Amino acid sequence: MTPSTEEFIEMFGDINLTLGMLNKEDIVNKEDIYSHLTSVIQNTDILDDAIVQQLIYYASKDMRDNNMLREIRMLAGEVLVSLAAHDFNSVMYEVQSNFRILELPNEFVVLALAELATSYVSQSIPFMMMTLLTMQTMLRLAEDERMKGTFCIALEKFSKAIYKYVNHWRDFPYPRLDANRLSDKIFMLFRYIMEKWAPSASPMQTLSIIKAHGPTVSLLLHREDFCGYALGQVPWLLSQYKDKEIDFHVTQSLKQILTAAVLYDIGLPRSLRRSIFINLLQQVRRPCCQLRFLISTLFLEPAAHSNPGELMEFFDEQIRSNNEAIRMGILTLLRSAVSAEEPRLRDHIISIERTVKIVMGDLNTKVRNSVLLLIQTMCEKSYIEAREGWPLIDYVFSQSATLNRNLEKPVKTNFHENEKEEESVRETSLEVLKTLDPLVIGMPQVLWPRILTFVVPAEYTEALEPLFSIIRILIMAEEKKKHSAKESTALVISTGAVKLPSPQQLLARLLVISMPASLGELRGAGAIGLLKILPEIIHPKLVDLWKIRLPELLQPLEGTREWGQVFTQQAGT
Repeated sequence: MTPSTEEFIEMFGDINLTLGMLNKEDIVNKEDIYSHLTSVIQNTDILDDAIVQQLIYYASKDMRDNNMLREIRMLAGEVLVSLAAHDFNSVMYEVQSNFRILELPNEFVVLALAELATSYVSQSIPFMMMTLLTMQTMLRLAEDERMKGTFCIALEKFSKAIYKYVNHWRDFPYPRLDANRLSDKIFMLFRYIMEKWAPSASPMQTLSIIKAHGPTVSLLLHREDFCGYALGQVPWLLSQYKDKEIDFHVTQSLKQILTAAVLYDIGLPRSLRRSIFINLLQQVRRPCCQLRFLISTLFLEPAAHSNPGELMEFFDEQIRSNNEAIRMGILTLLRSAVSAEEPRLRDHIISIERTVKIVMGDLNTKVRNSVLLLIQTMCEKSYIEAREGWPLIDYVFSQSATLNRNLEKPVKTNFHENEKEEESVRETSLEVLKTLDPLVIGMPQVLWPRILTFVVPAEYTEALEPLFSIIRILIMAEEKKKHSAKESTALVISTGAVKLPSPQQLLARLLVISMPASLGELRGAGAIGLLKILPEIIHPKLVDLWKIRLPELLQPLEGTREWGQVFTQQAGT
């Protein structure tokens, strides 16, 4: 935003005063001064050239002054980089003049060059060859751990800048440069670091190498002659999965590499893919939510997108172990994959359903809850199909009825804990049923008429409220089809191995359940709602009799609040 004339005069008066303070040897107020300058420079469109030159001089001098506090030197470096928005060439000249062949540079000079590369990619690329050539002569001079870490930061940011240029060179305002010359130098720097520094690196230095690893390997993958070497460095990266402080950065670098592999259509060796899958699966159970999310996106983007069949084979193999953590990890990843609606994963719906079935016999409450949540997501995203999907729906209902059965022979020492865990499973299953939309594509074919098998057995009583809602929605949908098709759609059809309740059983059960409606029980009100619309579905011959008998059965409930709710619900439908 361009300042007004008054603001312009006031601002330059303020900067001139600041310059006068920077000229003094007193360093007490310099931290505040540089903080203030960064804000002014970044929010000003125009600065006088003479002032810019003076600010470059003072910022560069203080940034390189070893007697200054580290915080002040960092802030001075930030001011210097910010000034590049006003005069990039002058800033680059100042920094390059202190970055000389066969001389170990000041740490903050290297950091300033790195920041210039990522903040001003377009302007920095023409200077990159000179920078990389000079840096190549410096690595062997670095003995201090901090200096080695600084060079790794520079490699990371230079690689990011060149990677952007390689993939978007058409957007740059000058003739195309030979990016291979740049990646040649990056390769030499990276190879030196991996061969000379990585084997004996301290934890702090290792972290710096890890952060540089992803951007550097990603860049090298665009070169066929470097691809083999670059992929050969991935096992080293995977071997760094051992410290929770750095695991996120390992995964971040791995994500960058796999994303580049997809971009350049590079097929990873099967052994490497498997090693990556195993390492990621071990990490997904970590308590860090940010790490779990990153790993989920890793499986979704490169893995599920490029080779979903192999990924499903891996999940199927691993989930057969009895390891709770592995099973929980796979169920979590599958749920994320289904939620993301990756198109190529839809070709493997049956594989996903079969993988879920493998663990449906697991009595571990955490696993059962995870299975239920996965099935819920599969229902929402139409990942349930008619041939393999019914056992998953049956599982949800069975978990709503498991509380008493699993506690018939409690262990005295932990009975209350078991009871609490079983209650959580039952609550989850009921929540899945309450949120289930029976009209999602493919669900009516899965549910009807097998859903009626849960009406009569007493163990499903707690699930009757959502069950009745599902049945009512399906029936009303069938009624609409009947009116539009002008043909009978009575749903008394063969269901193969599933044995439906007889019309008499269904009628008797609904009548019994409807009795407590006058006392305020919602499932009783739901039963009444079904009784009102169900006769033709139960059996076509009931229709005429129902017109006579139903009003008599419902007469005691007329006028009650619950009946009013049912009537309103049916009318709205």
